[in-house]
Amino acid sequence: MDLIFSNFKSFLNAVESITLEKLAKAKRLLEVEGKNIENISDIFINNNNELFEILPDGSLVRVNLYIAIKDVPNIYTLKYIQSKDLYRYHIYRCTAITNMFNSGRKHRYKINSRDDGTFYYTFIDKSGKILKTVENQKLNICKYCLKKFLSLNYVSDSDVSNFNLKYFHKQNRSFFDFDTSSMEKGEYAKANIYSRKWTEISNQIKSKRDYTCEECGWRPQNSYEKRFIHTHHQNGDKTNNNDDNLKVLCIKCHSNMDIYHKRIKSTSNYKEFLSKITYEDN
Repeated sequence: MDLIFSNFKSFLNAVESITLEKLAKAKRLLEVEGKNIENISDIFINNNNELFEILPDGSLVRVNLYIAIKDVPNIYTLKYIQSKDLYRYHIYRCTAITNMFNSGRKHRYKINSRDDGTFYYTFIDKSGKILKTVENQKLNICKYCLKKFLSLNYVSDSDVSNFNLKYFHKQNRSFFDFDTSSMEKGEYAKANIYSRKWTEISNQIKSKRDYTCEECGWRPQNSYEKRFIHTHHQNGDKTNNNDDNLKVLCIKCHSNMDIYHKRIKSTSNYKEFLSKITYEDN
């Protein structure tokens, strides 16, 4: 006998309502107190070792991983605790994370999707008694993760202090604005990537501004040196190619725009620029 739904639309609406409710609950958990993680395999990790959580609707959200609990001698020491005294958070499956999970060390790991650099945190004494729970504890980023992000072999404490998680999420939104179904099909979602005509657009704007750095005034003396002139998207949106969003910069000034462009300093062109090019008054 065939099963007939007299009100199939109502059934679908009910299913959708349940899914939306679960989705909202999952997002809320990640945005507030975070989700407990028992094993690194509980996290979705892409080929670039970035961390994601799969939501009930199959979509992905970027997450940060951290140890959410810290034991201290007594409650009186809490007022002296600073970010540098606490475990760092992670945005990649880095060396530190891999070693911690492989060693079997038992910590209370959490993931969250916050982008303000604060975390749900618990302080306990040596006996395990909860002394204080902080909803917005400031933590520092892991240096291994920051080195990977900046493509540098060394990062300073200043680099750590200047790292802005909110801007990191904004700059890298292309990595998680897609769902798992598109990944399974080997398809690529629309991303924050350069226009297919970007080379043409970039050359036009550089020519229009006489290949002159708008920060320091340096200008190439021959065709070869033009490789050291870049076109910079001021708001970070590579799809916004309006004139007022584009700025012509030499490679050195481009690398100093913010902490995220610091990775340019690891390139061979940057090193060549510093070693061979001298600034001259034009």
